[in-house]
Amino acid sequence: MSIKKKVLGFPFKVLRLAGLFILIYASMVFYLAFTERQLAYPRAVVDVEARALIDSLVEKKQCILPDGTILNGWVMGARADRAILYFPDTEEDAALFLAEVQPLDEQVITFNYRGSAGNKGKPSEKTFESDASFILECATQVHKRPILIGRGTGAILASQLAGSKDTLILIDPTPSIKASISEKYRLLYPSFLIRNKTELKNLIGLDSSYILILQDRKYKVSLQEEVSQKFPAIKNISRDGKTLKEALQLILFF
Repeated sequence: MSIKKKVLGFPFKVLRLAGLFILIYASMVFYLAFTERQLAYPRAVVDVEARALIDSLVEKKQCILPDGTILNGWVMGARADRAILYFPDTEEDAALFLAEVQPLDEQVITFNYRGSAGNKGKPSEKTFESDASFILECATQVHKRPILIGRGTGAILASQLAGSKDTLILIDPTPSIKASISEKYRLLYPSFLIRNKTELKNLIGLDSSYILILQDRKYKVSLQEEVSQKFPAIKNISRDGKTLKEALQLILFF
């Protein structure tokens, strides 16, 4: 093949490669858009090790939703005067939090969401938020006014339920599910294509002295900073080498 033919053929090779790249990229974007609900909502696998660790320390509980869906959960700790209601992150079995903080002085109440960590059901934007209110209702059967704690997307649910004088602890909070998906997939799934509207409650109207952000996982820093910038009055605390249990103990006794 002559040099002239090679030179003339080079642009066509580039175009073919570019076309292939665009096709692959478009296919990935389409797949992520098609599976957005699975990306957005809880899909944790059962954490066998965490459950084995807490098995002798907890009392198993069930929260039955109006449509009959059963959410499995636990109560840990015997202290009756103060309790925590914990909302786990999207890919987190709630049992892991119990394993991380045991034995915490406070009574800890937590449930896994529908469709997550062994629970049946398919979560959606509608059920994700409404289920949280029923989880709180179930928790109040154990303690009338628990401290609300949420991690990641669970922080969104905790914020939605917080009253003006409720203690609210947000661990690595995300400002919205859209922000979480965008942070994870970046250019693979452009944010303007994400349809989900679930987001953190506007906390400006709440007493900031009752609200605190705990920075825990380093890879969540950018999302936590978005929340901090949006609500600058909220106090931020970093773990600084402490275990999650130690960090929470310092906060709860502050």
